[in-house]
Amino acid sequence: MKFLLFCLCLIFFTVSCSEREDIPTLEVGQDFTNSNVRILSIDTFTVELSTYKFDSIITSSSNRILVGQYSDPIFGITRAESYMELLPINYSISDDAELDSIALILNYDGYSYNDTTKVSTINVHLLKDEVIAKDDAFFNTSSIPYEETPVATINFRPEPIDEDSLHISIPNTIGQELFDKIREGDVNDENELRNELKGFTLQPSDTDDSSIVGFSINSTETYLRFFYTIPDEFEDNEQTFDLVINSTSSFPTYFNNIQSDTEGTFFDTLTDREINLPSEDANNRSYIHAGVGMVTRIQFPTIKKISEIPGTGTILDATLRIKPPPETFNDLLPIKDSLSVNRSTQNNIIENQLFNGLGEVFANVNESDKEFNEITYEIKVGVYLEEELSEAPEIDNAIVLLPINFNNTVDRIVLEGENSKDFKAQLIITYAIYDEDE
Repeated sequence: MKFLLFCLCLIFFTVSCSEREDIPTLEVGQDFTNSNVRILSIDTFTVELSTYKFDSIITSSSNRILVGQYSDPIFGITRAESYMELLPINYSISDDAELDSIALILNYDGYSYNDTTKVSTINVHLLKDEVIAKDDAFFNTSSIPYEETPVATINFRPEPIDEDSLHISIPNTIGQELFDKIREGDVNDENELRNELKGFTLQPSDTDDSSIVGFSINSTETYLRFFYTIPDEFEDNEQTFDLVINSTSSFPTYFNNIQSDTEGTFFDTLTDREINLPSEDANNRSYIHAGVGMVTRIQFPTIKKISEIPGTGTILDATLRIKPPPETFNDLLPIKDSLSVNRSTQNNIIENQLFNGLGEVFANVNESDKEFNEITYEIKVGVYLEEELSEAPEIDNAIVLLPINFNNTVDRIVLEGENSKDFKAQLIITYAIYDEDE
């Protein structure tokens, strides 16, 4: 009798914790011996991991400026450079104003990646062309021609947490003529201003090996500020005039170019979105690199063999467990506690976020593992597998893992593959057979 009660509780608990809302359920009072229900735990289905890289990703819709460069032993040299148009909120400067100084103020937004204790460099260059997107968007591969000689350079140690902003002095010669024309009423709109100042690009030094830092795009936090004085008989009146990023424009006015020099790495072959790099050809690992456009692709090629199990059954729960190797992340190169899980076509086109009966599906770090200094991602894939089982004809699609802020960070993650000696990617299925043939 105790065994019967234990079995009933086990079935009820398993069904209650399922990610499905539409699976067959058993009544708690149902006679277990008559139901012929068996609960199986299966972990032998093949999991295949690979890596592919998008041809480009949109960065003109991101919510930050990214600047910097660092060298990574796995991913090569990662570099972020920013391009922006700056416009005034209004075109009003007092007739008797006298320009004192100009500064580019960049407010930290709290994001950084790699070693901020090392000195970084930002070179400020004038753009030669206007910030106009051909396809109504700019991408991580986009760029705009700029003057070879920078108008300003700053060497600094980023303090994205302890400091609020970075102050870069700009020579008066760069903005004096523009200041005078606005004051005199010769520049009154965006087109006239663009003729005088097309914009700036912020470039790291080619020799930097430090960090990539995020700056705000908010008009009250990042701006080109003209400090000027209105002479007075008793005391001069000091005022400011700002050019800001128009982040609410219907057209893109800024973007980040984010690239990684992967020469000599596994990723040299990823020259097209439809090329997959199997984990077995990449040290039995798969890879993710935000900003650059690299993602992990996961398939379950043998899942349809579950139909060979005698009887009628259903997947109650399916959990994919994947582990990032401990030596591939640290305080300088952290990983995220959760990753977005998306459907992808056979041509590696992202379709949509994966959902189940409980909402959006994420790859979440198992907190109990974390307590023992272990990091393991767990993903509920039961609904996805049920869809795969009912698919006809069979399509070579997959699920894809990527960071949630994929287009405005440079977070990178390494994951153990299906043949790793340390931790094999594993699919664990709880399967109920409720009409088994006798």
